Amino acid sequence: MNHIYKPLIFFTVVLYCSYAYLYFFNNGLTGFKPLYWQFITIGAGLSLIILRLPSGIPNLPRNYFIWLCVFLGNSIFCFLYSGQGEIEVQALTKSFEVVALLFSFLIIFSGDDAISTIRKALVMVVLFSVVMNFIDFLTPMWSKVPGRAAGLYENPTIAGKMLVLAMVASIPLIPQKIRLIFCAFVGLGVFITFSRGPWLLWGLAMAGLASTGYFIFSARIFSVTFVSLLSGFIIYSALTGGILDIMTAIGLDEYLTTGTYARLGGGTAFTDYSTATRAAVAAKAWSVFAENPWFGAGLAVDQGWVTGSHNTYLRMAAEGGIIRLAIFISLLVILWKMTDNIGRVLIIVYSVSCLTSHDNLQQPALLVIISLIVTLSNPENIAIKREPVVLRETAEES
Repeated sequence: MNHIYKPLIFFTVVLYCSYAYLYFFNNGLTGFKPLYWQFITIGAGLSLIILRLPSGIPNLPRNYFIWLCVFLGNSIFCFLYSGQGEIEVQALTKSFEVVALLFSFLIIFSGDDAISTIRKALVMVVLFSVVMNFIDFLTPMWSKVPGRAAGLYENPTIAGKMLVLAMVASIPLIPQKIRLIFCAFVGLGVFITFSRGPWLLWGLAMAGLASTGYFIFSARIFSVTFVSLLSGFIIYSALTGGILDIMTAIGLDEYLTTGTYARLGGGTAFTDYSTATRAAVAAKAWSVFAENPWFGAGLAVDQGWVTGSHNTYLRMAAEGGIIRLAIFISLLVILWKMTDNIGRVLIIVYSVSCLTSHDNLQQPALLVIISLIVTLSNPENIAIKREPVVLRETAEES
């Protein structure tokens, strides 16, 4: 079956995580709708189940599938007491698509050597996307926000978030001696998105990778401290104007717009229009939740707003109250308990990114990441030996 699984896994990861399929459709380069790709993926998952019936369906995590059923049931419940208009119907349909994609990705990723193949695809995606970001920054071509690189993602925040997640997921495939260089290269690609959320995610990812032993240092405490302080210093410099001075000195300030200048601390950092808008919709979502704390106000309650709630936790709370919020958080807990160290770093990055995005449980690329986290819990999928984390402790630590 490897001759089927490996190309399918590689193609699936590249297709969704590069956002190429969405870019081509949005810009009229193809009439093939993104929904059609999702149907093909779901069909591929079902076909693989049929093909594997003679030899048995792969052993898949029970708790995770229970969660999928509970989430779908709660989505139907939230729909029943919503307005049940066109927007609500679309939101319910999206919930079915999410569950079907998560199930299909897991079936597709159940092939031999799946994790190695996924990581190879993500390395290609992240290197390609960073280069596209550089081109987009120096010669604006794709980003919908002037002065902020996004490549084929078109949205700078999504671009930065995906680069960080792909970096973490693929790091075991990168030789140890060049891992810091690789992460710095990705960090530059994230930096020129001028999206503060992904800047923070990159810093958290670096600290997480250091704490799990993915950089070469003589002791764990030095590794974590050094990388965390360095990452924190870079992010602090970006927000307070230090990096702005460097860019000005080397002549890159001509590529900055008023918005990116403000994001680099060159004026009113954190008081710009974007921050004010997000604070306003977050307060509105909280108000909806406070009025309906147990069951929320119904599915898609924030989709009529200009920018949505900009927060996955607040969207869940506003839609379905404490119950729906608890269901979402339980997914993170289930994933945390079943996965390995890299999976847990991915969960941390994903969880924090949910604070600045309301559709983290809808974007197919992020569903790929969730499915990878689940796949990491199944040793049957790993044909290559996992890299052991070996750290030489100092005399004080031992």
